[in-house]
Amino acid sequence: MATINLALNVQVVGGPKVLISKPISVEAYDKIEVAIDTGVTGKTVEIQPGGTTQVSFLLIESSVYNSDLKYAVSDGEGGSADSSDISLDQPHFYFGMGAVSALGVAPKILKFTNNSGQQAAIGILVGRDATPAPTPAPTPTPAPAPTPAPTP
Repeated sequence: MATINLALNVQVVGGPKVLISKPISVEAYDKIEVAIDTGVTGKTVEIQPGGTTQVSFLLIESSVYNSDLKYAVSDGEGGSADSSDISLDQPHFYFGMGAVSALGVAPKILKFTNNSGQQAAIGILVGRDATPAPTPAPTPTPAPAPTPAPTP
């Protein structure tokens, strides 16, 4: 198991301060770095190879933050709808299954569109479960009982 340590310090100038320090254990993590050229639409980046409910940590950062740099989340199933486009106007951080579920689609693939006018160097850090419980086999449906023949 790997441990990802979260240390977050948020302070409002002249106001409250919030400190969060929390570890999260993951079985596997991936660090992905990819360049998204300007004018590119729908560039796919596979963020994890396994089942779509395995991600519990997702961090997306960029060299460019702009409302015209966007990504959509896909579960990789093909027939399912992708999420709505999400503007990468600041670093995005999803910590825990609840936060990841807010994406609306279980993340397997991110699809980037860059109309910012600049190439964007994207950094992605993913923490995930590498050994999910197997999906149980469906319970067979019993055959209906035969209908008795009518008596003469």
